[in-house]
Amino acid sequence: MKFMKLLVGSFSVMMLIVSCGKQTAPLVTPEDTRDLNASGEGADRLGLNQNDSEFAVEEEESGPSVDLNAPVEEVSEPPVLSSDITLTDWDTYMIVPGDFLIRIAESEYGNFRRWREIYAWNEEKIGGNPNLIYPYHYLTLRRENKVEEFKPGFSEYEVSSGETLWYIAGKLYGDPVAWIILYLDNTDRLNGNSNFLDPGMRLQVRDSISPKV
Repeated sequence: MKFMKLLVGSFSVMMLIVSCGKQTAPLVTPEDTRDLNASGEGADRLGLNQNDSEFAVEEEESGPSVDLNAPVEEVSEPPVLSSDITLTDWDTYMIVPGDFLIRIAESEYGNFRRWREIYAWNEEKIGGNPNLIYPYHYLTLRRENKVEEFKPGFSEYEVSSGETLWYIAGKLYGDPVAWIILYLDNTDRLNGNSNFLDPGMRLQVRDSISPKV
């Protein structure tokens, strides 16, 4: 008899355990749903109504951001750079002591026979005798490639008592024979007189007499 009671009790406990393991949620009726919507309880269980601003999103670093609303700056044309350099087919050559046309043709063109061309280009400067050329005069030579036009720079020189063009040329240009350059550059100030200079008068002198400097 006691065994039967023990068996029945054990069977009841087992049924209770099985019943708890198979427990499911209670059924929800349409009325319950309407009541839930009306009360507002649990209406946002999944977070569907939350704003994005409520979440702190960690952004990856990808460099500075671009403001799409910023005005676009117009790209201007590069400025045009002015230049005083003039290119020409003609070059300036200064006759040095000991020069003659054949030597100039050989040194400048590698062909002494071209002296005739040099003379033709400068006949007005040289005169009727191609064998007679003077140091520190300038000739014009034609070049195959364009070269920079010779434009000497000038500054003023105040004549002191007792100075002559010969003396000043030796002092400034390194050779008294270069006095002819001073004379030709100051014909309007000298009025044809190259022998006497008045103290205090001002002459324009070249920064360099050589076209190659």
